[in-house]
Amino acid sequence: MKKQYLTIYVVYILLGLSLGLWEIFKPIWLLERGISIESLGVTFFVALFIAAIISLTIGNKVMKSGIRKCIQLALISRVLIFLNMIITQNKHFMILLSCLDLLIDTLIIQWMYPLLSQIKISNVLFGLKDNLYDLAGNIGTIIAGIFVGITLYKLTSYQICIITCMTLFFICFILLFKIENKKIVLQQKNITKEVLKVKSSKDYINYSWSRRLQLYLILGFFMVILTENLGIDKSFAGISWAILQIICNGIGIVVSFRSDKINRIKFFKYANISSIIVLLIAGLSKNTIFSFIAILWIDILSDFYSPMIDAPLTNEIPKELQLHFANLKHILSYIGRGIAYIIAGYLISYNYKIIFLVGIPFLIYQNYIGIRALKNCKNTNVYGKNIYNRSNIT
Repeated sequence: MKKQYLTIYVVYILLGLSLGLWEIFKPIWLLERGISIESLGVTFFVALFIAAIISLTIGNKVMKSGIRKCIQLALISRVLIFLNMIITQNKHFMILLSCLDLLIDTLIIQWMYPLLSQIKISNVLFGLKDNLYDLAGNIGTIIAGIFVGITLYKLTSYQICIITCMTLFFICFILLFKIENKKIVLQQKNITKEVLKVKSSKDYINYSWSRRLQLYLILGFFMVILTENLGIDKSFAGISWAILQIICNGIGIVVSFRSDKINRIKFFKYANISSIIVLLIAGLSKNTIFSFIAILWIDILSDFYSPMIDAPLTNEIPKELQLHFANLKHILSYIGRGIAYIIAGYLISYNYKIIFLVGIPFLIYQNYIGIRALKNCKNTNVYGKNIYNRSNIT
């Protein structure tokens, strides 16, 4: 069982590396090929909307076929998509490939946690997996930042990053053979009804979509804002940002191990209040340094939400219902994230500072609904004293 834990965490780390190597710089790569920021917003929305439909229609089939096999098929699909990205010069085909890549990437991440939850996982280990994923992503961003502008054996920096990602996906594909391909057949006729019987589940689903909308409104095209609007060099922006985030990831990992001793509601409330103040100043001020601080602050806090908020709320859901719950949550989250891309794409082309002000109402709503969800937790005392049965931690 410990070996399966370790294998899944290694896969998370490799997927995080690929995220940093490619996803951060992908919008810039597409802009340099003549695709407008508005078109990118619409493209990403379409990809996420399709991902929501796929999650809705094939969720039960994934469980019956086995989550591990489905993730492996998705990984091979990404390898083929990235191979075509290297070959193609057609702008419209690039948009299609980017759409497909984002679609499959979101499904892989959606399916990874139910795969992990087949083995018993605690709040601490839940938060740790996300912080390791983010840490690896930031290391990948530093590597990509070093390669920006370099040509190696007639390969551009972007092509080098794409080839590296393909290699990482294939390694993940091989590693996953070590994980048992469990097939889940649910007897309940109305699985959604069973999921929603969990008192905190409705509020958590509503929190998730508003959280994704607010987060990607600010961070969806943050590298575009840093380089195009704030005039920061691509390589310097990627490397310096990643270094700052690695420091925060380290703190986030410490918080993961201490999360059951912290008052989650107070943390959540103060984090949201501080974010509202920072976004308000950035939106109203003409000084670009406040824009930089606002983006950084929202990104920093995202490292702490997983162990503090998502972990206890996810672990309220019974293990056998995890994938179906993930489907419900991600369907709305994808739509929220897709809407954020559309809004951000148009606002950045007009006046990027407006995104900070638009994000505030969603922060207020997520604060209200998130606190209500936390108060309904049964397996974790959200006020700071751990009541989780430690004998369950493997």
